[in-house]
Amino acid sequence: MSLKKLKFLKINPAGNITLLYDMENIDNGDIQKISKISMGDLNLYAEQVGFINDTHLQMMGGEFCGNACRSFASYLAFNDINFKNKKTYEITCSGEKTKLNVEVRISEIDNIFLSKIKMPKSISTEIIDLKLSQENTIKISEVIFEGIVHFVIESPVNNEIIDKVRDYCEKKKYSAFGVMFFDYNRMHMTPYVEVQGFQGVWENSCGSGTTAVGYYLKKYKNIDFGKIIQPGGWLEVSYENNEVFIDGPVEIVAEGISYIDL
Repeated sequence: MSLKKLKFLKINPAGNITLLYDMENIDNGDIQKISKISMGDLNLYAEQVGFINDTHLQMMGGEFCGNACRSFASYLAFNDINFKNKKTYEITCSGEKTKLNVEVRISEIDNIFLSKIKMPKSISTEIIDLKLSQENTIKISEVIFEGIVHFVIESPVNNEIIDKVRDYCEKKKYSAFGVMFFDYNRMHMTPYVEVQGFQGVWENSCGSGTTAVGYYLKKYKNIDFGKIIQPGGWLEVSYENNEVFIDGPVEIVAEGISYIDL
């Protein structure tokens, strides 16, 4: 085993605690191991981990993540001597081929920003039948993005639904999926996300999941805007000119050196 000294950032985008590592001195083959160790309760703790190289963000499982992108752009603003009130940063992220524009705005607190991103377009948004048992089949909305697939259902949290969605995704060979348990009347969402090779996580907020809810609201409720309350905070989702944006707070929590035995 060898001790690695790694530069890290800990960032809080609406409760979805995110670690970002500088790719310097990190081999691609070590990404998953570093992520699993540092996410743990006895280490730095996070819901997800990303790795940054110049303006590119590589997520731990090769997935796309809107909250991590908002976090990365906010950190760029935090260290930008030319940043004043508002600036748009162009970045790239795993799981998405096109460049991403993230608008970052100041708040009343120096380490907290408001960050808005135009999210990748969905490939499709359709209602599918999900068979829970021989007698019970439910309708659930499948929103497919290039780097992750989300399922939106107006239901209380139900682990049986997650199990059946997992089986469905394994057959479809999806590498990352989320189940968004959505209460339309309260505009409240409880997000569950699972990335291949990692244990599933009940997230405090989910950017791409919020985007999926945005597509769901537009297609099935004819609603262009919603403030989606989630366990760790809130995210606003808006449908503008056939594009979906998410917006909300990002807090720079800590930066320093992490020591990890590999």
